[in-house]
Amino acid sequence: MELNQRQQQILLRLKQAEGIQIDELAAYFDVTTQTIRRDVNQLCEQGLARRIHGGVSLPALLTNTTYQFRADVESSIKDKLAKDIAHSIPDGSTVMMGIGTTVTHIAHYLLHKKPLRIITNNLQVARILEANQYAEVYMTGGLFRREHQDIVGNSVLTFFSSFEADIGIVGCGSITQSHSAMEHETQEAEISRCILDNSRQNWLVVDASKWSRFASVKVRKLKEFDRIYTNKTGLPAELPAHVIKD
Repeated sequence: MELNQRQQQILLRLKQAEGIQIDELAAYFDVTTQTIRRDVNQLCEQGLARRIHGGVSLPALLTNTTYQFRADVESSIKDKLAKDIAHSIPDGSTVMMGIGTTVTHIAHYLLHKKPLRIITNNLQVARILEANQYAEVYMTGGLFRREHQDIVGNSVLTFFSSFEADIGIVGCGSITQSHSAMEHETQEAEISRCILDNSRQNWLVVDASKWSRFASVKVRKLKEFDRIYTNKTGLPAELPAHVIKD
């Protein structure tokens, strides 16, 4: 079933919120709650949303969402974080860059940095940095995940382990209340840990929305990172957070 314009806008709002109440949606679109419920029911029937008490949220998935879906969420914040990180990378660095759309944003700001050596399993990072003639880009082999625009598998771990980088940059799927970076799938977490284990400096990039999400596979405690680039405020003082303003 093709989505109507209001249903498309509901999904856009859900990408930026953990859950939205039916009354709130009705007021936003200036329609009755019955109309919103019909829209929400159709979204739920197609597996695009799920009902929660008094409202609606995105489906609870054990796997990561698609690359394009994540690219659209908090894109302006990701861009600010990416610019800050890229500015902090010294010329001549060897950098391991993991999966995720925020990491991809960083690549755009490395186009004029020279010289540079990038080691990655992120297909979009490699495509972007093709335009930087001063960048050496090393791409892993393995299983290509079209929906995530990355490469996974044991060969990726072996490839990363054959280098020692100045900086390893990873994102994550969520942050727990006990301040651990988490991923949705075991293979994603293993790759991130491998990047961090083979880098002298460990950097995490994570926007504030990740504190309201759930993922089940642990990557590393936040206190174990050398730098955390985020727009999340109110973090404990002992964490090495570089906080940008929204």
